[in-house]
Amino acid sequence: MSPLVHGSVEEARTRQCCAVCGAPAQPVTALAEGVARVHKALGEAQDALEAQEQLIEDLRADGRRGAPPPAVEAPAPPQALAVLTARERQILVLISQGNSNRRVAKALGISEKTVKNHLSAVFMKVGASDRTQAVVMGIRSGIVSIGQPVDDVSHP
Repeated sequence: MSPLVHGSVEEARTRQCCAVCGAPAQPVTALAEGVARVHKALGEAQDALEAQEQLIEDLRADGRRGAPPPAVEAPAPPQALAVLTARERQILVLISQGNSNRRVAKALGISEKTVKNHLSAVFMKVGASDRTQAVVMGIRSGIVSIGQPVDDVSHP
């Protein structure tokens, strides 16, 4: 390490000039204070990681003792999925197959923006926050089955 980093912030403040280049002490003080802030942030990050590790260990211990597992998300009510239009169901099936919005749009001959609009409507109708959650709800309700081709999508 260079002589600039050695010592404490207080020592750096008392220096009249940089030991390497002879410049005024101001940059040395700023560097020393910056290093002190980084060390403090790293300590805080380490404390946070240790807290997370402890939480994980506590959860594992609860699981070994037979504590009830965390609540599982309830499936969407069937009436919520029943209100999906045929197009929304098609899009739900296509995204369940891992297709991007662009690929869904190309497959259905519509714009990518229209796909996004349909997805927003699906999310709102079923109470999903993202496409993965919507697909899971579709699978649980029977609208989507893994490997189902788009032609097999039932119409409401």
